[in-house]
Amino acid sequence: MRVKICGIKTVNELTNAVNAGADAVGFLVGQRYPSQDFIQPETAARLAAMLPPFVMPVLVTHLTDPDQIMKLIDRTLITTVQLHGGSTPEQVRPLHKYLEGAGKLILALHSKTMPGETLAVPEAFNDFVDAYLLDTFDPATGRVGGTGMTHNWQASAEFTAKSLRPVILAGGLSMDNVAEAVRIVRPFAVDVNSSLRPAGMELNLKMAAAFVRNAKNILSGPGD
Repeated sequence: MRVKICGIKTVNELTNAVNAGADAVGFLVGQRYPSQDFIQPETAARLAAMLPPFVMPVLVTHLTDPDQIMKLIDRTLITTVQLHGGSTPEQVRPLHKYLEGAGKLILALHSKTMPGETLAVPEAFNDFVDAYLLDTFDPATGRVGGTGMTHNWQASAEFTAKSLRPVILAGGLSMDNVAEAVRIVRPFAVDVNSSLRPAGMELNLKMAAAFVRNAKNILSGPGD
């Protein structure tokens, strides 16, 4: 089980994420709605350069225009890119060609919280992305990602079983529910942000360490 901690903004948050045992950290660059989690490309580049070996930086963006995203890649030197804005296959194809195997593309898919919901595997993307990330869409606000809301994990489990690409689970995960989420969905990795920042404050080291521990320990028992 791998863990990504997203929304890193400062050196202290970066240090806390690394010390908590994160395998990857996410920097939000290129926003389309107001959020305190987004940072400038230069800040993301500076923080990414400080990471130790084996901790991966991830560029998370809501932009969809491939030329704009390529500019962010060039400015940050981060080549693992999480597309969180609803990109089309036509928009993803040039990014795949631009990276030419030197980077990875993660496509976020947004799920509602409705019971009985099913998620279709978007086969048109399979040749262009390296993983899918399942996050929650808030129909009340239109917000995608950072909602703090869970979605239908059973639907996510069915999606994961059918997907030809690794699946990353996000959306309302916390140190209290991540073990159950991993047990049900069996994803390749989990992604967390707001639940580790009580009252919108800085990333909490103890909460982050507990999240990583609970996520990684659930599949290590007898019979798993």
